[in-house]
Parts: sequence; C-alpha cells; structure tokens
Amino acid sequence: MRISVTTLEAFRLFMQPDQEWMTESELIATIKGEFVPTPAVLLGRAFGKVLETPDRYRVPHGYQYGEYSFDDATMSPAFKLIDRRGVFEAKAGKTYGSIDVIAKADHLLGAHLSEFKTTTGQFNFEKYAESCQWRFMTEIFEPAVITYHVFILDDHDNGVMELRGTESFNLYPYPALHQDCCLLLKRLSDYVIAKGLAPLLRQRQADAA
Repeated sequence: MRISVTTLEAFRLFMQPDQEWMTESELIATIKGEFVPTPAVLLGRAFGKVLETPDRYRVPHGYQYGEYSFDDATMSPAFKLIDRRGVFEAKAGKTYGSIDVIAKADHLLGAHLSEFKTTTGQFNFEKYAESCQWRFMTEIFEPAVITYHVFILDDHDNGVMELRGTESFNLYPYPALHQDCCLLLKRLSDYVIAKGLAPLLRQRQADAA
C-alpha cells in the first residue's frame, strides 16, 4: 500500500480520544485522496509558495498568491530564516513491509530539515511535537535535526496577512522513533483493511511504480 505522511497524521488525529475536528467519512475521503483543503491548509500553502519562489509572486510592497496577500514586513523575517542553498519541497519515501510511506519536506539542506507552518490562532508546541509528520520525515530523510518555524499570522478579514510572531524549535531522533512509526502504520493498515480501502491503496502503489 502507498500512503502519505499527511494522511497518516490525519489518521493519528482521528484516533485521538474525544476528537471532534474530523468525521470518519472525512477521514475515509482523505485516505481516498478526496481531501478538500481547509482555509488553514490554503493559507499554509500560499505562504509556503511565497517562501519558495518569492520573485514569482512579487507585487508592489509585498507578495500575492491567490486570494492571500503578504506585505514586506510579514515576509522579511521569514526569508531571513531560509538558506537558499537548500532544496524546497524535497520528496522521498520509505518502505515498511508492504507499505510505502511518502513524505515531502518543506526545506532540506544537508542533514538539516526545516518545516514552515502557519497559524492564525495561538501557538501550541504540543500540536507539532506530538505529530507523526516529523517522526516519519526523520525516518525517511535521516536528518540530524528538524527545525519547525511557526509563523503566527493575523487576518484582518480582507485577505491581508500580518505577522504577529514567529516560534522556532528543534526536534530530534530518539531511540523508540522507528517503533512508534511502525505501530501507527499497523493501526492504519488494520483500519484500511477493515474498511475495504486496501485495494485502492495497493493500486495507488502500483501506479507509482
């Protein structure tokens, strides 16, 4: 079977006790590749595109991607955190038994992997630290350190984003990381088999071969 780290994280969150952010039908749609991006996802995508190729989205006094505008004061601190020698949107995978896990790193420079996140709410370290995303990226890309840069934005209801602050922190490999990844994959495998989704994911794997 072939599965993305993004889908694995959706499954992990869905399996949390008392979660209310996703229904099972929405999870199944995500596994099938029918995911409809939320406003938060669209904002993060827009911000990431500007970070990657700022010249492409340059407009007077700032940057524009789709419906989102970012002024120079918002983007300048973010640009200073990026070493342009690195590779953006680096994609790779790792095989765990019969499951291919695919991940995409926001920025990779040698043994240093960086992830860029946006939020319009309060910064929550646990939200990122508990994620399986960085764990699988550690397995797949084998970095010495993963640095998260979380950009806290304010939307003034007009599509113009203002930077309220930036939180940066590092996450590192740990001895039980591989075991934790395998355990989540086993739970997902059991789930997709029970829901009759395994043939779809196997076909996805065959198409990618």
